[in-house]
Amino acid sequence: MGKIHRITDSEKELINVIGELPETSPKELLNYTKYKWVSTVVRKLEQLKEKDIVWGPYYQVDYGKLCRNPLHILVCILESRQRYETVISYLTLIEPLKWIYPVLSPHKRLLHVGFISSHDAEMEALLKMLKGNNIITDYVVRVCAYKWVLENPNFFGNPHPPLDQLLNLCEPPDISSGCYDTEWNECDIRILPYLQVGYKGLKMVEILRAEKKLFSREWTYEQVKYSREKMVKNGLIEKRYFISPFPGSQCAHFVLFLKTGDISLTQRILCNFAKGERVLKEYTLCEDWGMLACQSHPVFLTDLMHKLDQIDHIEEKELYQLRSYPGKYFFKQSFEDKYYNFDEQTLEYPYDIYGEKIKEKIAANL
Repeated sequence: MGKIHRITDSEKELINVIGELPETSPKELLNYTKYKWVSTVVRKLEQLKEKDIVWGPYYQVDYGKLCRNPLHILVCILESRQRYETVISYLTLIEPLKWIYPVLSPHKRLLHVGFISSHDAEMEALLKMLKGNNIITDYVVRVCAYKWVLENPNFFGNPHPPLDQLLNLCEPPDISSGCYDTEWNECDIRILPYLQVGYKGLKMVEILRAEKKLFSREWTYEQVKYSREKMVKNGLIEKRYFISPFPGSQCAHFVLFLKTGDISLTQRILCNFAKGERVLKEYTLCEDWGMLACQSHPVFLTDLMHKLDQIDHIEEKELYQLRSYPGKYFFKQSFEDKYYNFDEQTLEYPYDIYGEKIKEKIAANL
């Protein structure tokens, strides 16, 4: 971990500001830091990206505002006896697959997987099909109908914080998903996946070039710029940076699920967990479970479950340490925009087609 400790206080200030105020321009960052030149700020940001500390900017999507029909995120833990490559080859047939992370486990082969879902029962039926054909041996599905709260690390905070503040009174943020209230046109929806993944630094010119090269779409610069501003103004997207507390390869990456007897208490614990410290956390609710996705110093993870055991209000908890980052099996993508119905303003995935593709692949491998 030696390299990270050579980060200067000025660099820490810069990281903290962009983590909290991602809309701040390089010129405006001079007002928050000790740097005198915009060129210095730009160079420092590039160096931090090269060190795998800063990623972005990108835009987070509020799926509640995207279409008339409800969209959820299905957060899944899949168990299998098959090789990772085999399982992933089936999962990637399901287009709304959002992420895959292998999980460290001494006895089982586990995957932490997320899907965007326009029909939860049909999506779960695909997992049931995979289980029935021994591609996976078991699965857990938790439905998330809420927004995700990102809290970037405070680089002046404690990398190994205590957890004795979890039950303190606080005001958790509103994580309710937005409601559809704006008609989205084709330009809006087509550029959205680029914004979601921070394509080439969010440069509009690069998005225009990609659209023309890949899809022969002839948007103007003003169209693309207006669409982005429209989506920001109406709350569909929010600009963010994703900041690791240490270089990504030196962090522990884990997902924690916990449950109490009171959902408001669960939200309080999520809000207080490592708040203001040198830990990256993103949290939400999955039905009656709280979910935390974190990056931290590895030492923080070593006694995490023991500390949580001391809190009687936490009735159930599950910890999954991610095996690699980004690693050989890492997979992450934006939503699939080709199924957006502009007349109806809906997004519905063809689960029957995914089912047929899975059946064909199973038959071909008999």
